[in-house]
Amino acid sequence: MICDAAYFRAERRGFVGGSALEDWLEAEAEIDALLRQMQA
Repeated sequence: MICDAAYFRAERRGFVGGSALEDWLEAEAEIDALLRQMQA
C-alpha cells in the first residue's frame, strides 16, 4: 500500500522534483493515518 501511494504521489507531480524518500515517508504517514481511522 505504501509503495503504491508513494508512486501515485510522484506520478501526480509528473515525476519532477521531490524525492523517493519524501514520497515514501509521506505515503507511510498517509497509510498509517488511514489504518488508524479504520480501527477506530
